[in-house]
Amino acid sequence: MAATSRQRQKAATRAAILQTAAEEFDAHGYSATSVARIADRLRLTKGSVYFHFASKAELAAEVARAGADVWEPILRSLDEDGLTGLDALQQLSVEVVGRFRDDVVLRAAVRLTRQGPETELPDPFTSWIAVVRRCLDRAVGAGEVRAGIDVDALAWQLVATFLGMQELARRVADPVDPVDRLDDLWRTLLDGVRAR
Repeated sequence: MAATSRQRQKAATRAAILQTAAEEFDAHGYSATSVARIADRLRLTKGSVYFHFASKAELAAEVARAGADVWEPILRSLDEDGLTGLDALQQLSVEVVGRFRDDVVLRAAVRLTRQGPETELPDPFTSWIAVVRRCLDRAVGAGEVRAGIDVDALAWQLVATFLGMQELARRVADPVDPVDRLDDLWRTLLDGVRAR
């Protein structure tokens, strides 16, 4: 059944609210973001926003869910490209760091996990660590990394490093593109983990 113009308008309004909320959460955090500001930016009433989302916490949870949903398409892309092991991990890092730089919803989702409402939010980090671990398991299976590497610890460290790169790139006096720093990271990292 085809969507009516009213259904399309509702969907478009909901998407605009989510996008604007993500921009506000990313820029100001959960506490400093208000439904009134989101509504004002969209030239809507607060009632219109509350029609789609019952509370600011519900809106934050939906932004966090949308941010957590980025991993599956990235995984499919890696599988379709036939990349394995360290090549897949390097490509994954480029995808993730680029997405984090360019995707306000992902940045907002990560910020909300640190500064969001008291309610339970989707955790983007657990799935990210699992994806990195999967790439590392492939690298171990292909003999690309040295024997005895602690895959769980390395996956955790890599995710922490990628997140730290994002924060640092945004906060230093002379901002840099974190994607440009990935070559430095991989050159240093691969010396420590690659099988000889």
